[in-house]
Amino acid sequence: MKRIVLVLCICLLPLSGCWSSRELNELAITVAVGIDEVKDGIELTVQIINPGDMQVQTPTNGPSVTTYSIKADSVMEALRKMTIKSPRKIYLSHLRMLVLSEGIAKSGIAEVLDFFARDHEVRTDYFVVVAKNSRASSVLNVLTTIEKIPANYMFAALETSQKVWAPTRGVKLNELISNLTSQGKHPVLTAVLVKGNHKKGGDMANIQRVNQKTILKFKGLGIFKGDELVGWFNESESKGYNYVTGNVKSTVVVIPCEKKEKSHDIIGVEMLRTSTDIKSRMKGGKPVIDVNLKGEANIADVECQVNLQDPAMITELEKKTEHDVQDKMRRAIKRAQNEYQSDVFGFGEVFYRQNVKDWNKMKNRWDEIFATDLEVNLKVDVQIRRLGTLNNSYMKEMQD
Repeated sequence: MKRIVLVLCICLLPLSGCWSSRELNELAITVAVGIDEVKDGIELTVQIINPGDMQVQTPTNGPSVTTYSIKADSVMEALRKMTIKSPRKIYLSHLRMLVLSEGIAKSGIAEVLDFFARDHEVRTDYFVVVAKNSRASSVLNVLTTIEKIPANYMFAALETSQKVWAPTRGVKLNELISNLTSQGKHPVLTAVLVKGNHKKGGDMANIQRVNQKTILKFKGLGIFKGDELVGWFNESESKGYNYVTGNVKSTVVVIPCEKKEKSHDIIGVEMLRTSTDIKSRMKGGKPVIDVNLKGEANIADVECQVNLQDPAMITELEKKTEHDVQDKMRRAIKRAQNEYQSDVFGFGEVFYRQNVKDWNKMKNRWDEIFATDLEVNLKVDVQIRRLGTLNNSYMKEMQD
């Protein structure tokens, strides 16, 4: 028995236990980081959860978060230098949002991202966005309702928006790094805007109103070439981009009524379960991409008199929905080709996977080929499956 105990004791000696553990009251739990450009360096802003709000029994009456900003030459230096302002060490394992200023994005994001990809404490499951027409620090200083922690608000809003609306795109760090290092695809990042007075966004009075004067809003996609921001898709083009890349899980297509009695008479079609198949081929020595999108849809909203029990009407609505989707896809592709010369759709990756020999001949000139020689064919097939709980609108019955 003594021999067994001795053997167990010897086995326990190499086990060091939680040698690297740190107490929660020694850490500043950071949920969002913002990076702005300044002369000869960067300004880093962190959004930290107030410790009092982590205890349900002792809620605070003030904001749920605190922000600190500091200037430095690099991200790592800024985080360490931040201790002259923060009483606790910055802890990034619970990061939800990384906000890059438009200036940082235009000058190149690869350098500032290196720390986040390299550091072992930082996970890669947070969203990266670009602050459009404002500083990243201004975005992080805006207080929000519903979600008391603004970083959680932004994360949930972006995640929900890309699922049910479609012009946004939640890009996490690992996907962003993959697109940056790919030879056949350039990245996109969603824009976050501060709507209203930037300076008053951090006042408690802003979230104590029914109608907030300053809010955060996601709108449009930033187009990158390499690691540099070169322009923006508008809302319609952003939705077209997501159609092409197969990222539309659900959205709404608005079709004007043929006989409009009012200016806003429309039929709303809810797109569901879209899927995109992209094929590559060569024709006459030039590359061709065929994009085939299939989707199911429901009739969601009818504001004019139409006979939905007529199969011909359903077929007509399907064709109009297909035209709307195809038009948005074409506009996004044409703008990327003609204005930005940036393959954000990953057509080059498709050639790499499907026609590697042809890709090897084109890869060094792909951006030029994408802009001038690439032919893109679009085919959209939409099937309307359900009409909702009504067949014809009661508006038609009122007129009969």
